[in-house]
Amino acid sequence: MRHIPYLAVILNEKGEIVDFYSTIDAIGYTPQEVIGKNWFELFIDPVDKEKVLHVFKEIISGNDRDFETYKNDITCKNGQHIFIDFYNKLVTKKGKKFTFSVGLEHLNYHPVLLRELGEYVYQHTDFNQYL
Repeated sequence: MRHIPYLAVILNEKGEIVDFYSTIDAIGYTPQEVIGKNWFELFIDPVDKEKVLHVFKEIISGNDRDFETYKNDITCKNGQHIFIDFYNKLVTKKGKKFTFSVGLEHLNYHPVLLRELGEYVYQHTDFNQYL
């Protein structure tokens, strides 16, 4: 079976990274380097920040269906930019809101594959550790 490199990230309502996992080599960061940092400051180019932050705010406000999938550029540790197709989901636990996102490097993956991977990773994530 072929391995599909992916990125999984959980953000709190402030946009801070509470969990991070990546098998996309180009990203270059370890969880220890990014957890607790602001996703938009670390990974999003200032040129794209406003539009990506808008999507995040829409998801956090409950409009996650309209942004279930979204494509955007991220900045890797070495400064390289890669385009990622994200599957996004709003998660509410004990009154706290999180965005759960799983991304694949943009290679025209079918949205169903992206959704299925995202749901699989979501079902195997323990959100209680962030509460």
